[in-house]
Amino acid sequence: MKVNRREFIVGAVTGASTTGVLCLAGGTIAGRRPAPRPTQAAAPNTPHQGRRSFSQQGEDLVLFNLLHDELRLKAPTYLDIGAGDPILSNNTYLLYCAGSRGVLVEPNPTMVERLRSVRPNDVVVQAGVGVTEAAEADYYVIRGQWALNTFSAEMVAKLRRQLCEDPVEKVMKIPLMSINRLIADYFKQAPDLVSIDIEGLDLAVLRTLDFKRFRPATICAEAKGPSAGHDDTPIARLLKSNGYVACAGSLYNTIFADRSRLG
Repeated sequence: MKVNRREFIVGAVTGASTTGVLCLAGGTIAGRRPAPRPTQAAAPNTPHQGRRSFSQQGEDLVLFNLLHDELRLKAPTYLDIGAGDPILSNNTYLLYCAGSRGVLVEPNPTMVERLRSVRPNDVVVQAGVGVTEAAEADYYVIRGQWALNTFSAEMVAKLRRQLCEDPVEKVMKIPLMSINRLIADYFKQAPDLVSIDIEGLDLAVLRTLDFKRFRPATICAEAKGPSAGHDDTPIARLLKSNGYVACAGSLYNTIFADRSRLG
């Protein structure tokens, strides 16, 4: 859990670096510094300029290089689960600027409206991603911290213990879709990237992914805290057992690639 974690944009103005991405198998170092909320879509960089990063800690730069340079995908597709803001701390906006398209899944009605406005060429699905047969679930809206909104009652209980008060502003009923249904309904095959950030439920959702039917080339998940290793977490062990390898990571997120597709 990271309070105000989406209030940072990585190198969006100057590219200056304070906290970087750790690359486990090569890659790019990107920084993290506060910046104002963007008001409009940023133009893509030319090939001879340093690329801007819009992720929390430069993950999008690593993903861009991994998908375009290592896997040689011209216009990689993506499924962004828990997309949040269309630009700020977003792992897929850099790809969008370069011509990629995908599906953005977000339960927050305010963020859904903004996603559809700023990224009209993406498909936006207002829903949560379920791990059971339930058609809907309680969605906890955290007062003043929309990035911490969650379907996880355990995460809410943790917040209550830490804050010694109830941070829940309201509880909404939100429809659910499984990750396998999302892929089947919106992609002809598995997307090239699955980026998942859903406040405590990343592992539960990834456990439901049918890897025999759908094998994303890359997966970016909130797999660790600052003191944990990238290749020794429950998510890392799950993905390793399904043929993925940890390629890079930041303080909180780890980027995995399908081992069979790496050179």
